[in-house]
Amino acid sequence: MAQPTPHIREDLLDQYAMATLPEESAAEIEEHLLVCLPCQKRLAETDEFLTVFRSAAAEIGARPARQARQPPRIVVWAGAAAAFAALVFLLLLGERPHAKMPPATLVMHAFRGPEAVARIVAGRPYRLVFDLPTQGVDYEVEIVDEIGNVILRIGAEVQKGQLTAPLEKLAHGSYWARVYRAQPEKRVIAEYGLRAD
Repeated sequence: MAQPTPHIREDLLDQYAMATLPEESAAEIEEHLLVCLPCQKRLAETDEFLTVFRSAAAEIGARPARQARQPPRIVVWAGAAAAFAALVFLLLLGERPHAKMPPATLVMHAFRGPEAVARIVAGRPYRLVFDLPTQGVDYEVEIVDEIGNVILRIGAEVQKGQLTAPLEKLAHGSYWARVYRAQPEKRVIAEYGLRAD
């Protein structure tokens, strides 16, 4: 009976998330992450922590030395009333069936670290363009949730030398876009982080 593959050590996972791991070690980590759901979840948590930490650090660095004067209350109330009126107008207007939004183009880059996660607007259609070298074979894209459950399977095609796939819409959440080469046998050739906000 084969021994189970050990999980990735915490320090190596942290280095991988911060893109400071040597390339030969990173390749082993990536292979393990393709098949280990607990380690994928730990990496997602580490990425989320790093994103929050970097945002907080940037916010602290951007604060002025002294507090700015607060705007008068009348201005705040007027702004809130205008925002409320706009919201009511949009709700009354509703979504019109003939006003379908054209897909936005999103270029997917194979980078590491929390800032490498591509961000999209939840519920909006997209055309995903992958930074992969293409060959004359069939491709498929799977969108999976954080723990690896398949949410969508999308046929991909090569257009103007770039691999593209249509994405109708995704609900709020974190996902992985896995690109498969179908020939000679189906296998994963790349994986990209994706966040719908």
